[in-house]
Amino acid sequence: MVFTRRTVRPAVGEGSVMNEPQRGFWPVLGGLRFLLAMWVLFDHTYNVGPAERAIPVLTRSGLMAVMCFFVISGFSIHHSIASRPEGYLRRRVLRILPLNVLAVAIGWLAWSVFGAAGGYLVPAKAPTAWQFIGCMLLLEAFVPVMISFLYPAWSLSIEAVYYLLAPLFRKLEDRPHIPVLMIVSGLCFVGWPLFRDEYVAAGNSYWLTGIVMLWAWLAGWVAYRQPRDIRYVVGLGIAGLASVATQAKFFDVHHFGSAAVNCVAWIGTLIVVFYRVGDFRGRVAAVCDYVGEISFPLYILHYPVLFAVTASLFRLYPNLNWGISQVAISLGAAMLAYHFVDKPLRQSPGDQFGRLRLWANGLAFSRKVMRTGVPGSSKVSRIELTR
Repeated sequence: MVFTRRTVRPAVGEGSVMNEPQRGFWPVLGGLRFLLAMWVLFDHTYNVGPAERAIPVLTRSGLMAVMCFFVISGFSIHHSIASRPEGYLRRRVLRILPLNVLAVAIGWLAWSVFGAAGGYLVPAKAPTAWQFIGCMLLLEAFVPVMISFLYPAWSLSIEAVYYLLAPLFRKLEDRPHIPVLMIVSGLCFVGWPLFRDEYVAAGNSYWLTGIVMLWAWLAGWVAYRQPRDIRYVVGLGIAGLASVATQAKFFDVHHFGSAAVNCVAWIGTLIVVFYRVGDFRGRVAAVCDYVGEISFPLYILHYPVLFAVTASLFRLYPNLNWGISQVAISLGAAMLAYHFVDKPLRQSPGDQFGRLRLWANGLAFSRKVMRTGVPGSSKVSRIELTR
């Protein structure tokens, strides 16, 4: 064991039992993820319809929501790889790739059928097959393949790189490399306008964005291993507030309310994650778990879904194009995707094989009944049905 004055840290490979959050904390993170996804969705209602019909918001920038997403992601990924290292990459692939492929498929189908008919989220030029393939493989972090109606995937492509680096970060624990990376990345983010006067996510490839935003993801990574470390909380808090100040126009800070919502979101997320605030149980926990599960499909699918809807339904019935209807459609699409794509694919192999075996037994029994009847009775016995 490695001891410090502030905390007790298990050595690398020794497990994470001491840092395991209580069960009731995960619904808190689920609810927070959902609120952040809704923040982004509300902001984007200004991009897919008349501004006067959009959802009223204090800031039209979702950059802070993405930063807070990264903090939660770093915390959750550290837990995943520390508690269950076996199958870590497989779980990550099953979590992000199928829904991303679905998002690209929806966008491709809508573009193929409707083209630029909707007038919203239309690319400056027709996307190529290579761009669709690149977006499907989350290559936006490396090559310029971004398509406007798939825009939210910029952060996912960066996050996928962080997932790949997680085993390396695990090996670097108890060394100064991670704090140094956080300092360099954080300083670059705070000083971003000094060397690039554009929105940090405005480019067409995002490798540089991934470097300057790494500190936010590592904030969550460190919070898992070193909870209640006041040095990190203060340092990260100052860095976040300084970023809001230096990039005020990119955080859409134009009055006290917009500044406050960005600052409160950042400091609040750090406090929740570092101090593990909250312990939800019962129905509240179930609701927060569920909305947390649909937050990712909500985030990644809402842009291509709304692109398709504005080019079809809202084009025929423009009076339906209100922010509230966009939110309702996006939530419905997210729930469908979760129940019919995300959740089934992430079941354990045992669960999947168990269902297949149950279906096969049921089919075989049905064929037997149709061919020979049920022996000794005109009614199907409960034992036969459940064998």
